Amino acid sequence: MAKIPETYAAGDTSNLTVEQLYLILLDIYKDLAVSLNRKPDIYQRTTDGLVTDTFLSNGDINININTLKVEMLTAHPTLNTVTWSTLT
Repeated sequence: MAKIPETYAAGDTSNLTVEQLYLILLDIYKDLAVSLNRKPDIYQRTTDGLVTDTFLSNGDINININTLKVEMLTAHPTLNTVTWSTLT
């Protein structure tokens, strides 16, 4: 899981306007989304990674539950294909 700070340094909040609060909340949301989206998704399937898995992201992991082969999606060379690399 991504490391997300437990506190957010907003500075002096004694004279905080609604607009400033909104901007702080946008920053917090962005930091959270970036941290969560950074982690790879793990798929457990009965197949190896498919070259047509274009909806997945680089770094996603595929585990073939029949063979226990582990692969990582390493590239999107075209709009219609992806490249999987076997991890050893």
